[in-house]
Amino acid sequence: MKITLRQLQVFDAVATLGSVTAAAVKLNMSQSAASSALTDLQILLRRPLFAHAKGRPLQITDEGKRLRPLIRSLLGGVQDIEQADANAPLAGKLVVGATAMIAETVLPRLCIEFMRLHPAVQIKVEVEAVGDMFQRLARFELETALIEIFPDIDGIELVKWRTDELVLVVAAEHPLAERQGLKITDLEGQNWCTREANSSVSSRLRYMLHEQIGQITVNFEATSNWAVRHAVIAGGGIGCLSRELVQFDLNNGRLRQLDVTDFSFTRVLSLARPKAIRRSRLTMAFDEFLLTQGDA
Repeated sequence: MKITLRQLQVFDAVATLGSVTAAAVKLNMSQSAASSALTDLQILLRRPLFAHAKGRPLQITDEGKRLRPLIRSLLGGVQDIEQADANAPLAGKLVVGATAMIAETVLPRLCIEFMRLHPAVQIKVEVEAVGDMFQRLARFELETALIEIFPDIDGIELVKWRTDELVLVVAAEHPLAERQGLKITDLEGQNWCTREANSSVSSRLRYMLHEQIGQITVNFEATSNWAVRHAVIAGGGIGCLSRELVQFDLNNGRLRQLDVTDFSFTRVLSLARPKAIRRSRLTMAFDEFLLTQGDA
């Protein structure tokens, strides 16, 4: 008896979903057939790929973890062979992970541009926190994601994509809106609208300002950049937001950028992808497109 494609598909589905039952549903097969396929694979390999613990999901073993990138790459290669030749038009559904700021600004436009180039492609953007996204990349549930800069993570490749500028903005009626040549010290005592305290932007902003004006007064806090933007427009205080997010409001006068000469805040945005697997032709094409749309 030799290893079959179905056995590898069952292994990959169980590794992703954590149970034979869920894998069987995904693969449209009976639970008994899925269980038999997984058992046969482990017999052929002469080693366990999952550990059983009563009342808990199946736990992938170290050997299973070692084989998983290879098996995922093999399955991806088979899928590419089945779909089309190398010169055929790109087609299919692409799932892209993104942090909230990227998903709320430049990414939708780039997705639409890519789909105009490849009309048979559909794109789904899934917004998650960086930590959750890295877990999904590690489990190979995502093949590509866009994030703010992050320390190196084992098994994840980070490629610089573009630089994002964050600016201080206020409503047009704010007392500081028309003042020129402000300093950070001029912001002392002002109300702020920010992301949650543990977000990367909020924590870095507080650190940057603390030495000169101490703890800032947060009047409005939200887990959404758009909510912060609306609060600033409504007159809730100063916001620190991506220029991509507020440029339209700056152009039409709903928001004003504060002229703070000693304030500068930029961050690197990165393309994140698993190192160990062979990714699909569609994903690789999308990544190449994104990298051509980085900083000019």
